[in-house]
Amino acid sequence: MDSTESVPWADVIAVRGVPGEELQPFVQRDAPDLDGRSPAEAVKVVYDDWKETLGDERTLDDQGAAYLIAYLLEHRGVIHLDDTDAFGGSLLDRKPDDERLRELFHDEERTLWWIGVECGVHHSLVSRWLYEADIPLLARNLNDETVRKLPKRPR
Repeated sequence: MDSTESVPWADVIAVRGVPGEELQPFVQRDAPDLDGRSPAEAVKVVYDDWKETLGDERTLDDQGAAYLIAYLLEHRGVIHLDDTDAFGGSLLDRKPDDERLRELFHDEERTLWWIGVECGVHHSLVSRWLYEADIPLLARNLNDETVRKLPKRPR
């Protein structure tokens, strides 16, 4: 598979799931208990629950998980991030619109990492944004094991 080949989300999801989806049950379970907590405390509650429950079965790195948890909590309206928070402001506000995200990723050939740097977020959150915008990943964004498990496509 060529490294610049687009990989449909259906194929990616079949192999490794939706980006950040393993966090959703913890966000949902813990959200009712987060009233009155600072954003950092709220993220930590969900993060600790996720880490303690899944242990070595976690598929996200710690920093990526923290950004995804904050984004998911903010998206649900559970927390409000501003410039004084550890995340440096709203993650929702930093998300480029779908067209700009497509331009950055496909037209300008920016990597997940580079888009993350430009937007001030972890590259795992950029993957989530691409999923939400239905912008296919490129083969270069997948590890060798994931590529091997992808369904073979006719050329």
